[in-house]
Amino acid sequence: MIFGLFAFVLYLYFFVGFNNLATVIRGVNLTEFFVFYSLGIGTMLLVMLCWVISWRSLLKALSVKIGLRKAFLYYWVGDFVDLVVPCPGVCGDATRLYLVHKETRDSYGAIAAAGVTNRIVAYSVVTAGLSTGIIYLLVNPTEFPVFATGLLFLAWLGALAWLTVLLCLALSKRALKKFASILVKVLKTLRIHRYSEGLSPKTLESLSIFNEGFKFFRKNPRYLIKPLIFQFLSFTLNLVVYILVFNSLGSLGFGFLPINFFIVVYFLAGAVQDASASFSVGALEIILTTIFVFYGIAPAESGVAAVVLRTVTFWFPLIVGYVIVQVVGARRLLSARARQAIEAEEEIEKEQSLVPTTENELR
Repeated sequence: MIFGLFAFVLYLYFFVGFNNLATVIRGVNLTEFFVFYSLGIGTMLLVMLCWVISWRSLLKALSVKIGLRKAFLYYWVGDFVDLVVPCPGVCGDATRLYLVHKETRDSYGAIAAAGVTNRIVAYSVVTAGLSTGIIYLLVNPTEFPVFATGLLFLAWLGALAWLTVLLCLALSKRALKKFASILVKVLKTLRIHRYSEGLSPKTLESLSIFNEGFKFFRKNPRYLIKPLIFQFLSFTLNLVVYILVFNSLGSLGFGFLPINFFIVVYFLAGAVQDASASFSVGALEIILTTIFVFYGIAPAESGVAAVVLRTVTFWFPLIVGYVIVQVVGARRLLSARARQAIEAEEEIEKEQSLVPTTENELR
């Protein structure tokens, strides 16, 4: 991350110039900037809230009850993990899975089924939107960067592939075992040692519940309507964030920006950030600056716009997530009752681990 920031600073120094950047910053209308920038931050919060409501409604359908505030905090912790660790969706969802289980004591299978179903709904919306955007760009004769075309196509293939994987989890029992193996490895990475022995009978039981959760949603598709609506709202509001960011810099004289500009920037930035997480720092800013320049925005204005956009879509969620993890703490997010249950469980595990040693001493 630090290396990426350093590379972007060098890019700005050699290809834009700090003096030009300073001139552009002085020309920003601060009142206009703070109004639209604040709206952008608020819209970003709504994006996350829509995702949380979608996820929580699926948990509730499977009788996993969790308050909206806790769900929101757990989502943000998972989002922080996704932004730091480049494993799109998997690490963040595994973190949420662990936190919700410790809070509610419900089966991992039911919680995972709700999480994966939410991902399926979300990626269905994203894939449909990306497909529509690419078709629009191909049908309309307006020009856009050649390299962006290739990246957008790769993003479309990636979204389609990931959606296919998630659907396989929902429809194939064989895929469930592979998913469980990956999940166990993720939990090991998180240093949750109780899963170090692989697929235990309890894990296999969770897999069965996991499969039953998907069967429930297939038999009761009405429970997918609310998540679909809120995922669509999340998708739309995310695009609005990009428009608000450029409105915050309207005093720089960007003029009218075509819809294909926002399509390219929105999907490309989202795809690169989701795929590479913290490794996108620096590289994505340079890509965005290059795209902005292609659309006729001066290099200095493009550099400033790229920085401001990334503060809303990457640094804001990252910093807030870090504060929640460090100041509040994942363990403190748990209720007192849940903490007592965890402590009792840990005491039992410690006593069980001492039994073999005692027997050896008796021998």
